[in-house]
Amino acid sequence: MKNSRLPIIILFICIAAVAFPTLAQAPVLIYPDYAVGVLSEDPGSGQRWSTSVFPFGNYVGPSSGNDVFCRTYIHFPLNVIPTGVTVQAARLQVYVDDFGPGPATNALMAVYPTAIAWTVNGVDWNNVAAWPPLGGSVATMDVSSAAPGWYTWDVTSLVQGWLGGSPNNGLTLAAADLASTASNFSAARRLSASDPATLPYLEIIYTLPATFTPPPPQPTQPPQPTQPGEQPQPTPTPQDALFGFGDQPTATPGPILLPDTGRPEGLTPPWLLLIGLVAVGAGLIFCRARWKRGR
Repeated sequence: MKNSRLPIIILFICIAAVAFPTLAQAPVLIYPDYAVGVLSEDPGSGQRWSTSVFPFGNYVGPSSGNDVFCRTYIHFPLNVIPTGVTVQAARLQVYVDDFGPGPATNALMAVYPTAIAWTVNGVDWNNVAAWPPLGGSVATMDVSSAAPGWYTWDVTSLVQGWLGGSPNNGLTLAAADLASTASNFSAARRLSASDPATLPYLEIIYTLPATFTPPPPQPTQPPQPTQPGEQPQPTPTPQDALFGFGDQPTATPGPILLPDTGRPEGLTPPWLLLIGLVAVGAGLIFCRARWKRGR
């Protein structure tokens, strides 16, 4: 008699598992709504700032012999993240495709919270002292001279703070040792500035509260794919040159968000949760009755 209870218990566990799927969401990818990269020295050609090429790190100019300091300021809109969520993980993903001025190892680059609000046009690339100040570093990554690819910084604590009410002034990529030129510099998108697939982005995984009510779906516009035959931008010359694309500060674009910002996938409707509760309760009552009759 007791053995006959096992299939019934398993059945009700399966029903409950269907009725209570996890509230964890698929990763949400959030792209910058504005960003600017700056360096402290005139590169010899092009500009010492860019809204499409993002340098970070410090180095000694091969031709000038001067110390050169680079930073990239990036702001991500978080308005698509529901209130009251629990952030499981948040990662900054940056595509680095150029390293210089020469081979480097142990090139430690860090992510810092930007301490004050800023705008692209407000970052003074002619005056390092006017650059927006930074908070303490939250993540460090070794970005050594290597093949181009994606580098990842864990910024979970930073995003948790923003969603918890701390001012979202964006983040800054810079050398882990802000005063040292030993680590050389890295440049994100220097050779692929025209390719939207190399934009930096935040990858956020979160869970929803049990009482969450999804908002109505809103359409979004993903980045456009690279056109067939499109070639990356060539490395500017002379060797000291960092930017040569002739870009100018532009008005802040609208946020580019992936995936769709409608109802998150996997969210359980309230009526399905209720069915699950009823099924579990009925199963317990049934099993107890069978147990009593078998005694």
